[in-house]
Amino acid sequence: MSRVVHTSDLGALQRDPHEWHRRGMRHPDEIEALVHHRTLGDVPRDPSYGDFFRVA
Repeated sequence: MSRVVHTSDLGALQRDPHEWHRRGMRHPDEIEALVHHRTLGDVPRDPSYGDFFRVA
């Protein structure tokens, strides 16, 4: 039997960084901060795999 997810519940899950981390991904706000840092900071030019994916 499938579970129905309400739109309000889905929005709350999408805003919660922990839910993204549980799936091995970074929250969009974290990616935005990373891009901001990489474009303005003194960091390597090429992104690495670890910049976008995390161990669940």
